[in-house]
Amino acid sequence: MTHYGTLETQRVENVRDIRGTTVRGSEGEKLGTVEDVIFDHDTMEIRYLVVDSGGWLEAGTFLLPADLVSADENHEEGLATEVTKEQIENSPEYDKKALRSGDEWKKYEQEFKKYWDEEPVMHIKGSDRIITPPDAPAPANASSSGQGSRGSGDRQVTAAELFPERMTKVFTDPAPSGGKVTLRPKSVARAEDAASGVTLLKPQWWDAFENYLSVNRRDIQAKCSQCDEEKRQVA
Repeated sequence: MTHYGTLETQRVENVRDIRGTTVRGSEGEKLGTVEDVIFDHDTMEIRYLVVDSGGWLEAGTFLLPADLVSADENHEEGLATEVTKEQIENSPEYDKKALRSGDEWKKYEQEFKKYWDEEPVMHIKGSDRIITPPDAPAPANASSSGQGSRGSGDRQVTAAELFPERMTKVFTDPAPSGGKVTLRPKSVARAEDAASGVTLLKPQWWDAFENYLSVNRRDIQAKCSQCDEEKRQVA
């Protein structure tokens, strides 16, 4: 049975350990330090970061979905996110004891995912208000008419028209009439880029760490109490 687990006190050797990494917000403020990672024990893919707030959050630690963090363009050894302190304070409080129970974790994760919507566009808990990413353009007018119109005056709107500034940061040829579009790699992609379909880029040492988890899967599972219990049940 697949479950999520953490490294806790397990040592990591010959690769950069994500634990201890500083996580900063959109304004460069420190949100906390990675205390642990929660990963799928079947795929060994990191799903969440357990972050120590350093005291500003009453609960002490909080969870961040791995898909909401990226490389920090201003700090090579750090991670960045567009998540705000207000969003963290309103998110479901993390209780590491829930990981020990499949039912409790399933219930918690459903609530946690519902809060974050599993989408790059974020919502304030308890309201319908959408938090618009910084510098995001206003929505395109769907009723505009023009060449290529469909139905009652609607026309297709290209990605370049919707995101002219952001597209130029990512693509070398964002013009609607351009030919082949070439992707130009960046050291970081912010949450507003994710809203336009660009995957948040992780630092190379993140990939190396996940590869370490995969290569050492058996040793890590051998030290996992849940994995050990499942083996005894099978036997």
